[in-house]
Amino acid sequence: MTLRCIVGLLAVGFPVVSGSTKGLVAHEEYVYRISFSRDGSLMATAAGDNTAIVWDAVGRKPLHVLEHEAAVYSAKISPDGKTVATGSGDGHVTLWDPRDGRLLKRTKRHADAVYCLAFSPDGRLLASAGGSTDGGDTVCRISRAADLHPVAEFPGHERQVYGITFSPDGKTIASASSDKTVRLWDLASGAATVWRGHTSDVYRGAFSPDGKRFATASQDSTIRLWSVESGKVLQVFKGKPRNPFYAVAFSPDGRTLAAVGDDRHLRLLRAADLHPKLEREVSDKALYAVAFHPAEDLLAGGGEDGKVYFMAAEAGHEE
Repeated sequence: MTLRCIVGLLAVGFPVVSGSTKGLVAHEEYVYRISFSRDGSLMATAAGDNTAIVWDAVGRKPLHVLEHEAAVYSAKISPDGKTVATGSGDGHVTLWDPRDGRLLKRTKRHADAVYCLAFSPDGRLLASAGGSTDGGDTVCRISRAADLHPVAEFPGHERQVYGITFSPDGKTIASASSDKTVRLWDLASGAATVWRGHTSDVYRGAFSPDGKRFATASQDSTIRLWSVESGKVLQVFKGKPRNPFYAVAFSPDGRTLAAVGDDRHLRLLRAADLHPKLEREVSDKALYAVAFHPAEDLLAGGGEDGKVYFMAAEAGHEE
């Protein structure tokens, strides 16, 4: 680890994993999502204890506990940092003010649980999707981010949707589903492209910063790297059998892919070819969420034990 990385981490004040299993106690139940604001000052966590928490990411302190009537599966901070959107098990999408924790707008956008949310890069749109154990309401919906007014709907998945995200140019949304497929939707035309290759549920996906590649995490114990232009699989990383991967995230510079899953490791892979760079077992339970801090060399992961773990992302850089 470089001196610059160590100094940066001390300034942020996060507990950093270095062989220990110390984590930030965040929730009483599963942490499903972690989101940072673009400027790195805020962090939001979503959990199965019916709450989302807005954190001071510098002081590592909770600012506001956002109460819900059901498990919170997703919490995303808007690009301008002025709104937090949450999706919960009762089908509601809710907007909050992260400065004072005030509820701004709540609407029932889905008949079943909302498992995933994503803001468009310009912050004007909010995508949401979900479902139930038997499929249920799997329609991907686009809302106006300011007031949750419906804008568009994209049906097609046969089972629940666990991941949704916008492309960096904001022209496409990608959804990952339990039906083993990834769908890319053109927002202007509504046309869908279906990618097949995984042999079990696809949980999350992430675009590379340049929008040319897309990474997916699956129940089939693999991470796949796809070409957005061709829809072909470029690389496959195989984990241990019967150890699903639940989430992936690209580093801000696009050089590194982080992944977490059932094997309890925070893992860094070289984004170009999925070559392993670093992995550390940080918990004794599964990890469901992973996110890079946008300004620091820092990786955050959370999962079944309700804690958030931090690791120096630069520790995985090859010299």
